[in-house]
Amino acid sequence: MVVNRNPEYFLMIAQECSICHAAEKLYISQSSLSQHLAKLEAGLEVKLFDRSTNPIRLTEAGRIYQQYLESARYLYQKLQSDLNEQNRSRCQHVGIGLGTWRGSLLLPEILPDFLTQHPRAQVDLREFPVSELYTLTQSEKVDFSVMNTVLSGPSENLIQEVIAHERILLVLHRDSPTAQKYQAFREAGTPYDLKMLQTMRHISLNPALSVGSHVSSFFSRNHLTFSDCLYTTNNSTVLSLVAKGFGFCFLVETGLQDAYTHPELVVFDLKSQNLILPLSLLYKKNSYVSPLVQDLMEMIRGYYLALLEKNHELEL
Repeated sequence: MVVNRNPEYFLMIAQECSICHAAEKLYISQSSLSQHLAKLEAGLEVKLFDRSTNPIRLTEAGRIYQQYLESARYLYQKLQSDLNEQNRSRCQHVGIGLGTWRGSLLLPEILPDFLTQHPRAQVDLREFPVSELYTLTQSEKVDFSVMNTVLSGPSENLIQEVIAHERILLVLHRDSPTAQKYQAFREAGTPYDLKMLQTMRHISLNPALSVGSHVSSFFSRNHLTFSDCLYTTNNSTVLSLVAKGFGFCFLVETGLQDAYTHPELVVFDLKSQNLILPLSLLYKKNSYVSPLVQDLMEMIRGYYLALLEKNHELEL
């Protein structure tokens, strides 16, 4: 009987389609990983990978073995969760990944109710840029992540559940000449003159972030350039600077909870399909999702759908 004491080694090679890249992710030498795979294939008496292609790919036997390992991992996770449910004295854990600004807005709204319903729950919050949230979710360091992004292609290991599509909105100081002109455009139902923004300072989320990248692409499509820009990774900083009359910004609407009613700010929807982003939950495929995690995910879905509906009502 062959016992694979390190199933994550095989699964990482299958994920990366490369022994070299898998070794880097696992922090072991390539030779050690190659030896492990050779022993595993010898013990099973099958070839798990076709090494004649670049990148390497699973053989039919390899795909069967991958399904077996993922099923075994799912059952073990379910066993752990079911045992935790039986032992209420033990603390229940949920890990959530969020963008660098989202936690300060989301968690105060949902955590009190969640912890009232689950008083023994322990919430582990990881706040990172979106690129790092992929890795955290992939490696199951968190149960799921909340993010504004689209997977670049189909993933065999991750599920992206789109909760909603939210707008990226323009925020101006209410007393700025551009805001007053834009108010007139809105009341008259005429298109906004985007060139007017070039006379102002652009306070932007870093282009490395999904929102900042989307806005940069929007500017390029409309041939807009800005000589005066200030970059940050924090929504609160952006809004505070705009409220002081320091410039204008674009932010996703779920990051604008107070902007609609802020006395110094006014929000405009430029109604461009290029200024829409999916709001998604990202979690690992074939991983067991405990009732505790399911409850938190459902609360997040409900919170954001209600918030987006409220934003639309405020604009009517």
